[in-house]
This record gives sequence, C-alpha cells and structure tokens, in this order.
Amino acid sequence: MTYLRSFTEADESATAAVVVFPQAGAGCLRLRATAAALPPGTHLLGVQLPGREDRLEDTAADSLAEVVDHVSGELREPARRRPLVLLGVSLGALIAYEVARQLESTGTAAHSLVVAAARSPEHWRTFPSADPPQAELTALLHPSVRETQLARYALLPLRADLRLMTGYRIPSAPLTSTSLRSVSGRRDSVVTAEQMARWRERATHYRGHQVIDADHHEFMDPGTVVDMLSDAVSGTAPSRAVCG
Repeated sequence: MTYLRSFTEADESATAAVVVFPQAGAGCLRLRATAAALPPGTHLLGVQLPGREDRLEDTAADSLAEVVDHVSGELREPARRRPLVLLGVSLGALIAYEVARQLESTGTAAHSLVVAAARSPEHWRTFPSADPPQAELTALLHPSVRETQLARYALLPLRADLRLMTGYRIPSAPLTSTSLRSVSGRRDSVVTAEQMARWRERATHYRGHQVIDADHHEFMDPGTVVDMLSDAVSGTAPSRAVCG
C-alpha cells in the first residue's frame, strides 16, 4: 500500500509539494485541518506508516531502509514536477532526512528539508531503539493519552517506529542539494535546542535554527505546521534564525 496521503489537489497549478512526516507512533490524517491554511498552490501530502489510522491492519515495516525506499520511490515523480519541501517532526525528521539523502542519490533532490523537535543523528547511537523501557515510551505519549486505556494501544505503533532506528548509521556526508532548517520548541521537554545543534552539519546549505513557542506535542498543530513551512514554501523569505 502507498505510504503517501494527499490532502490537496495535485493539479498543474500547484507550485510546490509539501510532505509531512509525523512523529513516532502518530498518523498523518490530522493534516486535513492544515490543508486549508497553506498558501494556494501547495500540494500537501503526509507520510503514513503501517499500523495506525487507515493502515491499522498493515504489518509494521521491518527496517528504516524499507520505509525510506517506499517513500522516496513515491516522491521521485512529484520531485520532478515541482519543488519538494519535506517537513519531519521528531523521529519523522530522521526519516525525512534519510528520504532526502536517497532522493539526492537518484538525481531528484528535494528543494528543502525542515527538521522539527528532533535530536540530530548522532544522538541515536545510544538510544535503546530495539526495546525502549516502558516508562520511557509512555513519557513520549501526549499527556491526554498517558493515563487512559488508549495508552496501551498508542504504544504499539510508537514502539514499532522506534525499532526502525535499530543499528542506525550516521551518514558521513551532508546533504548537498537540499537546504536544511531546524526548529525547536521553547516549551519542549522531550527534545532541546542543544540536542538539535548538530543538524547544522547535516547539510551544505544550512538555513539556521528557529525557536518557536511550542511543546513537543504541538508541532503537528495546523498553525505550527504552517508557520514552520512559510519560508520554505515561499522560497523567497529569509530564514528567521533565532538563538536558543
């Protein structure tokens, strides 16, 4: 089954394609509320991993490479037709980064990549992604879910997504054709601006770091998504770098 969900028309008038990679354990269907707030001419897509929402019955992916191969394969044609902007939140940022690398390797580079609320790649060396402790996983859930009956079900896709990072190898070379900008949340208690600092090493064209007033669970809110994408979609406004 396709990994992409489309939330706006992909007609010839579209001037940019935006692809959002949600955080671990989450689905992308909430992007329906974001579509109407984006600038006209934006084709909005979301990445839907198996095991959630409309892919609840699908078997979890075996590896990060499997996910990256599927998603980058589906994005090659959109990347040929119009500028492609990738936005990844938390673990979704690592997946988006690997997709950006694969697209560059096939000559269909994305225009830009925005990584939000995501530790830079070297932090994954010590993360126990194969089997994280239950308490550590539960702490990553939205506060409204942690103490409810839904928590046990929410942990299943979350654990499956984190297992994708088992044995992750940090790339030796930065992105060369895709610009990169990082965004952290002032109220984020899961990922700090300091933990994102080395994203600047991941792209030749690094566009700076932005700090916004958000906690870790607000990065997929419609207003936050639109704010993070505004410069990338317009392609003309300068990055609003803010020191953390």
